[in-house]
Amino acid sequence: MARTVSLANLRTWARQLSDTEYDSNVTDSELTALANRHLTEVYDRLVDAGPADYYAATTQITTIAGTTQYGLPADFRNLVKVYVEESSDERRQLFPLPDASRGRVKAPQSVYTVDLEYIPTAPMLVSDSDTFDGVSGWEELIANFMARDVMRKQQRDPSFALQAIAMLEARITNRARQRDKGGGKRTTDLDEALISPFPWGWTGQTKLAAYRIFGDNLELYETLWGLP
Repeated sequence: MARTVSLANLRTWARQLSDTEYDSNVTDSELTALANRHLTEVYDRLVDAGPADYYAATTQITTIAGTTQYGLPADFRNLVKVYVEESSDERRQLFPLPDASRGRVKAPQSVYTVDLEYIPTAPMLVSDSDTFDGVSGWEELIANFMARDVMRKQQRDPSFALQAIAMLEARITNRARQRDKGGGKRTTDLDEALISPFPWGWTGQTKLAAYRIFGDNLELYETLWGLP
């Protein structure tokens, strides 16, 4: 990471694959719309098939005493992890709040710094120089999707594009999860195992214990019991 491709490159690639380099009926605006449509599809495939950190981002939230809800980032797609900073060099993971435990928590009573790791929404390509990271050549799938749609619109046989799409989709499924080659086939988080099934009752220096996603907000809670 990163292996980027520009919007201009994607349009040229799609024209080459569909043999429409000199066809004035295939406009830049049409290809740009196709590129963004299929970029989102490929992005979703990569996020779902691969490790969460392919496109992960981090933002910080500072709690306010007595306030539970904090707005999620405007580009929030889905959550990876939530941590509270115990000190300048130590942080602790927060856990999802089970519905049955909502009577055992309260709003944060102090100021805490919370690190939110999340997957942002797919980028939008507008300018010719805007880029997308295909990670390992998977941007080729976008170009083949674009070429397929152009050829279908022209009522031409898109078989070769369909074959390339099938091969690339299989490659994503087979290869995307192999980013970390150094770990074992299975991993057990011993910290979670030790505190399960009541992680929201355990705290460190801070009393912040759990979170919940509700609409466009991240809700943060302190425990009513645990360390003083």
